[in-house]
Amino acid sequence: MSLVFNRDFDLELAREDQQARRDARARHTPEELAEAVAEARAEGFAEGRLTGHAEGLTEAASRDEARRVAALDALLPQMTATVQAADSHRAALEAQLLDFALSVCDQVFPELLKHRAHDRALAQVRRALSVGLGSSSLRIALSAEGLRLLRGELDSAIADCGLEGRVEMQADPSLADGDVRVTWDSGFLEYSYASICNRILRVLRDARAAAPTRCLES
Repeated sequence: MSLVFNRDFDLELAREDQQARRDARARHTPEELAEAVAEARAEGFAEGRLTGHAEGLTEAASRDEARRVAALDALLPQMTATVQAADSHRAALEAQLLDFALSVCDQVFPELLKHRAHDRALAQVRRALSVGLGSSSLRIALSAEGLRLLRGELDSAIADCGLEGRVEMQADPSLADGDVRVTWDSGFLEYSYASICNRILRVLRDARAAAPTRCLES
C-alpha cells in the first residue's frame, strides 16, 4: 500500500509570511509599548492644549470685540450730543463775535473816515506819482474838501518826484472825502476809503445774517 500526501505549498508560504509579519510587530517589549502609549498620550494632550488655547483666544477676542461694539453703541448717542452741543456753542459764539465786530465798525469807521480819509487819499496819490514818473502828464482828482486840505502836500509830493508842470489837479464833485482818481499815459488808479469800509461792513453783515440767532447758554 502506498501513501499520497496532498500539500498546498502556496498556502503554507502565505501562512509563514503572515506569521513573520506578526512576529515583527510583536518584537517590542511591554515597557516599550507602555512608553509609546505614554508618548502618544502626551502628544495628544499637548495638541489638545494648543487647540484649546487657540480656541480660547478666538473666543476671548470675540468677547472683547462684542464689548467694544456694545461700548461704542452706548457712547455714540452721548458723543453725538456732545458734538452737536459744541457746534451750537461755537456757532453762537461766532454770532456774538460778529455782533461785536459790527458794533465796533459802526462806531469806528465814521471816525476813521473823518480823520483818516484824506491821509489815505494822499498816500495813494504819492503811490500813483511814483508809478507814473515817466508819463508826460498826470491828472489827479479829489473831492473839493480833499483838494483844499491836501493842496500843499500834493505840491510838495509833485516837486519831490520832479513832475512840476506835468500834473493837473482838480476837484470832482462825484468823489467823496477819501476818494482819489489818478490817470497817466499808460494807466490809472482809483481809490475809495469809504468803499473799503463799506465792503468790510457788508461782509460782516452778510456773515451775521447767515449765523444763528440763538444766544450762548449762561
